[in-house]
Amino acid sequence: MTGWLEMLDRDATLAINGFSGAFTDAVMPVLSNRVVMVPIYLLLIWYLWRRLGWKKTLLILVTVALAVGATDQIANLVKNAFQRFRPCWDDYMTDNGLQILERRGGRYGFFSAHAATCSAIATSVLYLLRKWGDGRRERLLAGLLVFWVAAVSISRVYVGKHFLGDILVGALAGIIIARVISGIVDWAVNKFFVKFVD
Repeated sequence: MTGWLEMLDRDATLAINGFSGAFTDAVMPVLSNRVVMVPIYLLLIWYLWRRLGWKKTLLILVTVALAVGATDQIANLVKNAFQRFRPCWDDYMTDNGLQILERRGGRYGFFSAHAATCSAIATSVLYLLRKWGDGRRERLLAGLLVFWVAAVSISRVYVGKHFLGDILVGALAGIIIARVISGIVDWAVNKFFVKFVD
């Protein structure tokens, strides 16, 4: 069963990675670059500040920092424990036409810290915005954040840095970790800091 899943993961990764063209070859490495995301983060902070005020925005930023920090460290621990090669270091993948659009980097890729941290950011923001907002639905923001997480995650497969399985497990890990941390922060605010956020 494990061998079957691994081959499915490899085939799916090669299919996504092989979907090349001038546009995607130019865009995917950009989406994969964390520095390029800074304007998106700044826009998100501005939006939260406009919707919730500076106190709740500050608490959301602290929550995001905790979730991202925890997710990133757990991803590193899991990578070192499982030691699954990235596609760009896997002989089978390179022998079967994997295109590598980024420098190879570290050897191990399970699970993807990019997918995990992006999912953690989106989960923390949406959970606390729903809890602390004025009740207005945030469907557009939720759709944009889900699209952003998916685009960044798929870009990691496209550039040859991760298997699709690395991405799926990373996204799930980011959601779970962020949900736990956001829940703790929400509980602590309601228990101890209600006057601060009012």
